Amino acid sequence: MVVAVVGVWFLLNFIKIGPGLPPSESMPKWYIPGSWQKHEQSCTSLFPEISSYCDKRNFSGGKFISVWYFDDESKFLNGEEMLYLHLEENGNVFHQELNISTELHEEIERREVENFPNITSFNSTRYESPNTSGYFIVYERPFLKGREDYFIAYYGIMGTTNLSEETPALKKLIAESFYMSNEEGKVDGLKMGNKKGTGNSLLPWF
Repeated sequence: MVVAVVGVWFLLNFIKIGPGLPPSESMPKWYIPGSWQKHEQSCTSLFPEISSYCDKRNFSGGKFISVWYFDDESKFLNGEEMLYLHLEENGNVFHQELNISTELHEEIERREVENFPNITSFNSTRYESPNTSGYFIVYERPFLKGREDYFIAYYGIMGTTNLSEETPALKKLIAESFYMSNEEGKVDGLKMGNKKGTGNSLLPWF
């Protein structure tokens, strides 16, 4: 089985894709590099509590990653809508395509592996506010077709900042944590309500 992964290659030595995945409360760690060594999970106070399964990790320069996990599609859609409304009320929201091909290539070289993703760009939600600015990415069903797995990941930086200048560093964080093994899975930006777009269907890495 070919597995598509950048940020969590090391996990595959211990966890199989499928029934052996961690319980829901541990799933947010999947998209946070290094979080498997943490003992306590925490949720950011910058955004509403859209899921009880959440975690975050701080990085240098005020950067951080926050992840919310959902094991049910209806809960995911409700949480997504709640978050989107909060963003519109508290900052500026834009739809932006991100291309991380360069960052993925650098990550693969750093880890000395041969696999390279067929996907190089995808939609995201760009958010700018006085408290934080960054990018929201939604990972839908990244593991298996029959599994209800949904993640909302935020790659941001604290405080007022020029997001365009910080984007290269945030794209490196995205590349480090990126994961998708289901060829029918999707990566996309946030949507309102049930108006789900086609997103980007990700093919396996070969």
